Amino acid sequence: MLQKFFNGLVFGAGFFVAVALLGWFLAYVLMVPPEGRTIYWGGAPVLGAPGGMQEARGKQTPLYDLPLEQQIERASAIIITRFEAAADGRRKAVVAEILKRDPGARLQYQVGDEYPSASYYPKEGEDRGDGAVVFFEGVSADARYSTTFRGDRVSGLGDIPLKLFREKCTQTGG
Repeated sequence: MLQKFFNGLVFGAGFFVAVALLGWFLAYVLMVPPEGRTIYWGGAPVLGAPGGMQEARGKQTPLYDLPLEQQIERASAIIITRFEAAADGRRKAVVAEILKRDPGARLQYQVGDEYPSASYYPKEGEDRGDGAVVFFEGVSADARYSTTFRGDRVSGLGDIPLKLFREKCTQTGG
C-alpha cells in the first residue's frame, strides 16, 4: 500500500516537472520574438524593443518633465479653469479659457463647463489658489498634467505670469 503511494507521488512529481518545462519552453518561444522583430500591442512596441516592455513604454518623456515651450508644443489642448463656489460647498473648476486646441483633438470641454477632475471640497485652512492650468495630449485629449495658479502667477510652471503663458501658447501654435 505504501509502495503504491510512493509510486503515485513520484509519477505526480515527474508529471509536474514535465508540464512546467513544457510551459516554460512554450512561453519562451511565444514571448521572445525572432531577432530584429518587434511585437506591437495597441500600436506601441511591447516585445523585441531594446530594454523590453518598460523601455518601450517609457521612451516618451512625461509632459511635466519637458521645458515649458515643449509642453505647449506637445499638448493637443490647454485649458485654464477658475475655481467657483458651488452650492454643495465644493470649489468647482469651471473652464474659463481654451488656450490651445489642435485640429482634430476631441476636447470634451467648452468655456463654462465644469472640469470635474480639478473640482474639490476644501478642508479647513486649505487654499488651492484661483484655478488650474490643464494640459491634454493626443487626439482623444487625455489630461496629462495640471497645476494650480494664484493671482496672475502659475507657480507649477516656473512662476510664470498668466499673461506671458497665454502669449507663449499663441506663439507655440495655440
